Amino acid sequence: MKYVYFKSELGNFGDDLNPWLWPQLFGKQVHIADANFFGVGSILHAENSHLKRLSNERKIVFGTGIRPSNLYKNLSLDETWDVRFLRGPYSARYLDNRYKYISDAAYAVRQLESFSEILNTPKKYEVSLMPYFHSMNYFNWKKISNHLGYNFISPHSENGVKNTLKEIAASKYLITEAMHGAILADALRTPWKRFVLTTPYTEGGRISDFKWNDWLNSIDICKTEVAYVPLYQNTRLHNPIKRLTGNMVSAKFLIKSKVIDNLIKSLSDTSGCLLSSDKLLKNIDSKFHEEIQEFI
Repeated sequence: MKYVYFKSELGNFGDDLNPWLWPQLFGKQVHIADANFFGVGSILHAENSHLKRLSNERKIVFGTGIRPSNLYKNLSLDETWDVRFLRGPYSARYLDNRYKYISDAAYAVRQLESFSEILNTPKKYEVSLMPYFHSMNYFNWKKISNHLGYNFISPHSENGVKNTLKEIAASKYLITEAMHGAILADALRTPWKRFVLTTPYTEGGRISDFKWNDWLNSIDICKTEVAYVPLYQNTRLHNPIKRLTGNMVSAKFLIKSKVIDNLIKSLSDTSGCLLSSDKLLKNIDSKFHEEIQEFI
């Protein structure tokens, strides 16, 4: 079985769960050598280069999310697709509610034999901070974390996925720009809070909010406190220059010192951290267990 997921050269915690998680869960018990497995990630979209290459091969969807696009209707799920379940109601709606949803595939970590060990990691950090992996090039996050008195958790998972999970479990609270930071925090019962910095520019605000709301609605959370930190600063010349150039030239600038000041101010507040209910999570666990048992 081949695992299909986005691969970042520097590593990305959410995507890198795939080669670490599924072999542990399924091992050699799954005898589907010619199947392509879609697990953690928002990789169901018409622009995914894998889909054309795999058009005639069997494709299994196990908690994957839709990535919205103007071309989503061109995503044809024919008889080669075996959709077990989707991430959330937004993904289901995009596919005309033809398939059920449970929640994000990453909750499957709770089915691992080693999960109890990770979950019971002793708490040693009051607050941890995890940026989005595309945000890493913009600022010195270790320095920002140190200034706030927070523990820094890299979204690149340089020390391995299990180490990142244990760092989240060791935190009393997590402030995160990375969605799978929040999802795994929820799975590990670490209250989390979202902040938004670069995703409107690196991923697109519509795409990012769709993904987050798809997951959040799957765990019955409809309202969250989000710390929005502007990345690019407006100057007084911005609007006149846009008008004079027919919206061709922007006069917005990245003034790092101002952004860092705003980050430190916005991220210093840990109020509004969230968790899904224990009852709902138990229900997700039960459904994941059933799907995994049926699959193997």
